[in-house]
Amino acid sequence: MTIAIVGGGICGLTLALNLHARGIACRVYEAAPQLKELGVGITLLPHGMREFTALGLGDQLLAAGIENAESCFFNRFGQLIYREPRGKAAGYQYPEVGIHRGTLHLALYRAVQERIGMDCVVTDRLCTSVEQDERGARLLFKEKTTGRTLPRSKPAS
Repeated sequence: MTIAIVGGGICGLTLALNLHARGIACRVYEAAPQLKELGVGITLLPHGMREFTALGLGDQLLAAGIENAESCFFNRFGQLIYREPRGKAAGYQYPEVGIHRGTLHLALYRAVQERIGMDCVVTDRLCTSVEQDERGARLLFKEKTTGRTLPRSKPAS
């Protein structure tokens, strides 16, 4: 059985790594013609860092980001409104990390390529429908860049 993952974003790539760690074959289909470092800064909360650490990516992501020790809110005059500790400073086992979304995405993409294989992520594939019968499920795709409809996939049971 091979699991089809539609979407090669942070969640899709993380799912692929988790399935691989459990010995389950998968393939990721992404509509974008290529995966690029896009986005803005995001915060990885301690429970998220716990999951990335379990996948062996915790140290790499911490090194690429900034460990947040506290969160502070100020009014327009610069006066403190509220402050609270974050991550390890708040007693969690794992840090809270501020990181560029694209840096996280590419780290996951590279990990998928290294661990599962270069052909695990198929780009330029827009999923247009799913058909299912007693033999399994088939995904139907278009090439995003050309609009060309691609042949039906074989059933994945």
